[in-house]
Amino acid sequence: HNVSSVVEELFCRRIPRSRCYSASAFLDNRVVTVGGKSSNSTTLYRDVWTRDETFPRAFISLKPKSRTSQSKFVFDSSEAGAYFEYKIIKGNDDIIPWSVTTKSMGVDVSWIGRGWYTLFVRSVDPSGNRDVLFSNEVNVFSWYYVPPIPWGVLSGCALATLALVVGGYFEYRRRKRRAVMERFTLRRMRRKFKLKSNGAELTYQSSLPRDVQNIDVRMIFEYL
Repeated sequence: HNVSSVVEELFCRRIPRSRCYSASAFLDNRVVTVGGKSSNSTTLYRDVWTRDETFPRAFISLKPKSRTSQSKFVFDSSEAGAYFEYKIIKGNDDIIPWSVTTKSMGVDVSWIGRGWYTLFVRSVDPSGNRDVLFSNEVNVFSWYYVPPIPWGVLSGCALATLALVVGGYFEYRRRKRRAVMERFTLRRMRRKFKLKSNGAELTYQSSLPRDVQNIDVRMIFEYL
């Protein structure tokens, strides 16, 4: 969750607990304390402590180009074994509060929208010392981010459009074929009905007397 900027800058000191019967040595211009027991002699410590007065320095070894869709950051430190804390702001708002990452993980900001952003990064060494200096192009970087073209969405839309066109074409062919079949069926029905009508007429005429069959119908109407 988001915390205030004042709380973000509060850090706990990493100091050894009170102990006795510990051994000490002077190595590389440093006093090193090893082991010991707690004050009531109930706990045996097997840790090593020394004082580190050097503050680490973080710098950005890989950063995106401004006005592109590049989104990968990689950090490095002046001290080995350090991890990193970073935050991203847009205007006066913290888009990402102080968050932890490592050199191998880096930071990917491909989810942010178009606009100007500023990234701050600081290094934290194994002793808990944090980078206290921020300078542009070293551990502070401002850039304009452009989201990548959504090729997946565009490809999906293109495939959907193609599917609609192909489906519409086949539906048109199906309806056209159906209309042709309906016309053909209707024509067959008319021909069949006409043949039946002609057969009934011939049957009726054959049932009449011969002398009546030879009378021309036009002559009857002329006589009338």
